[in-house]
Formats: sequence, C-alpha cells, structure tokens
Amino acid sequence: MKYDVVVVGSGPAGSVTARFAAESGAKVLIIERRQEVGVPVLCAEGISKKVDGYHLLEGKHWMAASMDGARIFSPDGTMVKLSADLAGAETGYVLNREFFDKELARGAVNAGAKLMLNTCAIGLIKKEDGIKGIKARQFDDEFDIYADIVVGADGVESKVGRWAGMNTRLKPHDLETCAQYTLANVEFEEGYCDFYLGKKIAPGGYVWVFPKGKDVANVGIGILASLSKPGEAKRLLDHFIASHPELNKGEPLRFLAGAVPVARPVEATKDNLLLVGDAARQTDPITGGGLMASIEAGKTAGEVIGEAVETQRFDKETLSTYEERLKQTLYQKLERNYIVKETLLDFDDKTLNMLADSLKDYDFEGLSTLSLIKALVAKHPTLLMRLRPLLKAK
Repeated sequence: MKYDVVVVGSGPAGSVTARFAAESGAKVLIIERRQEVGVPVLCAEGISKKVDGYHLLEGKHWMAASMDGARIFSPDGTMVKLSADLAGAETGYVLNREFFDKELARGAVNAGAKLMLNTCAIGLIKKEDGIKGIKARQFDDEFDIYADIVVGADGVESKVGRWAGMNTRLKPHDLETCAQYTLANVEFEEGYCDFYLGKKIAPGGYVWVFPKGKDVANVGIGILASLSKPGEAKRLLDHFIASHPELNKGEPLRFLAGAVPVARPVEATKDNLLLVGDAARQTDPITGGGLMASIEAGKTAGEVIGEAVETQRFDKETLSTYEERLKQTLYQKLERNYIVKETLLDFDDKTLNMLADSLKDYDFEGLSTLSLIKALVAKHPTLLMRLRPLLKAK
C-alpha cells in the first residue's frame, strides 16, 4: 500500500497532524497499535480553553468540567490564585480524555485520513535513497506501508525517532515519573485545578487535583526521575491523599502510571520523516503538559506536510519549515519554561513559601517576567539573586 503520509500514533499530535495534512490534499494513513483510540488514558486531562480557537471539536462529550482558574499551594499552604487564561496550558477544561482523542481522530478521518487499529510499527522501510515508509504488523500479518513522509507521533517512548537515528534520549533530569488516581467521593473547590508544591510533597514536580464532576477528581503526582526511585511516585501520592481529609475518603475508579518529558524539544525532522508531540519532546517543561503543544505542533506539521506533498519535495530542508515556524511561536514558550523549570529546581521549600507569599495578592493582569520579578523582590529582596536566571526567560 502507498500513501503520501503515514502517521504512527492516533493521539492528539498524530490525529491533528493527519487532519491538517489531509485537508491540504495529502493521502494520509494513521496506524494505531491499540484496539481503540484514546484507551488507556495516560493523562491528567487538563487543557487550556485556547483549544476552542482551533475548531477541532464538536459537542461537549469530550469535556468533563470547565475551570475558572488554578490555585497553587506552597509547602506551608499559602495559596496563589490564577484565572484560567493565565494559569497555563493545562487549565481551562478537564477532559474526558478517551472521548477527546476519539473526537480528534474523527476529525482526521472526516478530512480524508484512513485509520488502522491493532497495527504496530515495527521498523522503517529504508532504501539506498532514504526512508520510504513503515514496516507494520497487524495481528500475525506483517506488511509494508510505503509513504513519502513518515510522522512519528508515537509518544514519549518514540521508536520512530530512534529507528531514524535521531537523538531522542531523555536524561532522568528531563523526565517526570507520574501516578494518578481518579477518585470518587472527594471534596474540592469547584471550578479550580489545584497544584501543590514542595520538596517533600513532590520533589522536582507537583501534586495536582483536577475536578471531573460532582465528587470525582483526578489526583496525581509528577516527580523528577532523577529524584525518584521505583514506586516512589505512588508512595508519595498515597501519603498526600491519606494526609488530606478532603481526599482520604475517596475510592479509586482508575489508576494509571507513566512518564512525561520535561526537556527541550529535539531536532524533529530529517529527509522523509518528522516527529511531533511527546515524540519530539514538545511538552511544557514546568508542568509536563503536552496537549496544547501537540495541537499547535500538529497543525503546523500537517500544513507543512501538505505543502511538501504539493511540491513533491520531502527533504529535510523542506520539512524543517515545520520547526522554523514553531521556533517563532511554541518553542519560545517552551524554552522560557525550561529556564523556569531549571531555576525552580534549585529552590528549597523556604524559597517557595517566600515566592507564594509575594504573589498571593499580586494582580496578574499584564503579567510579564520582569514585572513578576519586581513584585517578588519588592516583598522579599533576598530573592533577587535566585531569580536572576528568569530574566533570560523572555
């Protein structure tokens, strides 16, 4: 079989890439190793309301709850409240992720893309003149899928990038290990996603509480892999839940564990191939969230693929237009947040408490890095030297 594009993975990055490529006139195939799109759920399920501006979703079945904002708690319990539009890419809606992924895949199919389930990529088709497609397996049947462009949208453990000889390796310092319960019979502040910081609570990361319904919430943790050990994420999460009366009566409806990259994006293109989403490390280094980044990157990738198919040019120079466009938008934010992540890792709990104390009554309208640092230093001048690296985070 022959296509213009074969996309490995039907998550948000893959489906959005496929949709925009198909809308541009490309003949697109998505292959998904699982038997159902969106299952199992491996996500905290938070996303910014900016997703509405992409017009990718119909109905409301994909949305569990709409958020007014976020509350961030320092180790001593000091709270900083942010409106949804200032709280980052993970606050706005809490999703029914299974339906969200299906809706994005439906949009790709409606645009003309084909979708094959139970189909694993097992290697690249390589000829003397380059990459020519994907070797695939469906049940016991192995076959070749020829394509001018291969898209690796196969997540944090991306094999496509590795097969292509691309450097996608993650250091423990740039990886978060995560665990999450969906709990019923819990209490929370309606309309707010809560984040809890502290070296003892979640070293190098945070605990989150994302409301999904009347008494149901996702309660999870992410901790830096370099500060973790086997089972540590679940142990710390269980301790957090047990020590909070509003949560400790909850009963689990679901448990999941996984990992997310908190690195800088990697080089994501070469002749006849590109990476998108977690496979390209296009996640927020502060939060580990990647849904909005996957949608933005997927749209850009799909449009560039459409242009490549139209001109019949599939070399790295042509495909790297995708990365050049992202460097003007998404990558600037990710680079800024990587610097912020690195700075926060050096902060002890006392410093985090000082930060929260400085910001608890701060008016975040017209927020900028410089104005934020000025507000912090005005109340706690000793923070100046520790915050200087943030001046690079434009």
